[in-house]
Amino acid sequence: MQAPMACATLIFPAVDQTALDYLKHARSRGEAVVCAASVASDEVAAAAGALHRLPSIHDAEFAARFIALADTHSVCRLLCPVSTVHAFMARFLAEHRPDITLIGKSPVQQQIERHRQLMARTQRLMPLVTLCAAGHSALSPLEVAGMLRQASLIYGESNDDKLAAMMGIFARAPAGDVIEIGSLMGRSAFVLLYLAWRHRTGPVLTADPWRAADCVQHESPEALQSVTDEWDYEVLSEGFMVNMVPLRADDHAHLRLPAEQAFAVYAAGEAILSPLGRRVDYAGRIAVIHIDGNHDYACVKQDCELWLGRMVPGAWLILDDYVWAHGDGPHRVGDELLRDQPDRIECAFTCGKALFVKLRY
Repeated sequence: MQAPMACATLIFPAVDQTALDYLKHARSRGEAVVCAASVASDEVAAAAGALHRLPSIHDAEFAARFIALADTHSVCRLLCPVSTVHAFMARFLAEHRPDITLIGKSPVQQQIERHRQLMARTQRLMPLVTLCAAGHSALSPLEVAGMLRQASLIYGESNDDKLAAMMGIFARAPAGDVIEIGSLMGRSAFVLLYLAWRHRTGPVLTADPWRAADCVQHESPEALQSVTDEWDYEVLSEGFMVNMVPLRADDHAHLRLPAEQAFAVYAAGEAILSPLGRRVDYAGRIAVIHIDGNHDYACVKQDCELWLGRMVPGAWLILDDYVWAHGDGPHRVGDELLRDQPDRIECAFTCGKALFVKLRY
């Protein structure tokens, strides 16, 4: 006897990226998927292997054609990534095929829910932003929400608390250059760029070699060391530049160099070209620096020895992964800084695994 056909999910109308994303993930978990649309989509047809044609939901033949397709392919779930179709199919299924489950909320309701979740995140973080601003003019909730939303689209490990603290400290940072050592795909760089523009702090310089030899954490467990083999470093470089596009690029330059070589370029005092080929002039005086390069002790110590001497009074150091499960390089260097230079430090705190240190004026 022939085995019954597996229960399938029908995507209709399968015409956009939501359909492609669902198809990809469904296949990875072994779910049977059927794609249908009333208009042709070569991209979906190629991905799905077949794109079944259904009449418009307003066509008199729609009901019969839909039911026939559902029966032929044993459809038990329906994904509607278009709001008008979702609303129509909710009523249609209730009347004609209550055995088919409509997946999730409508796209409009999903957007409303996502926005409310974003604003709830923002409200949770606003006291932290305000606290780190220490009485100075803080960002509005809309600005914080905008940065959180955009940063969430960029791959990275800076969490909400760390980003919120960064948003707060810029309110009381002096004028000067903003530096980032270690950028990956640009989550924290995006936030630094916005904040430097928002507070008129100064131009931003990021440095990351995007090269396996510079990324291996030799003092970390072997499992972490092998992660560097997964990256395509040209994708990292290109992805970083793509992620910076929404922000103005005439006050930001990137050096695809190890930190020590990047410092030599910076210390030379010459203008550096932005990704768009514009000259960016740096003061040689650092207002905020985010150190998130190689976490081996010697590398973190060298980064601090090179760059921290350029920090101006009142400047901020953000030493990432001061609290880190995979090694203690940043923690050891941070503790040495706190121990050896107490007269230079106005305040220090940890947030989101990072150590924030403000120099005295």
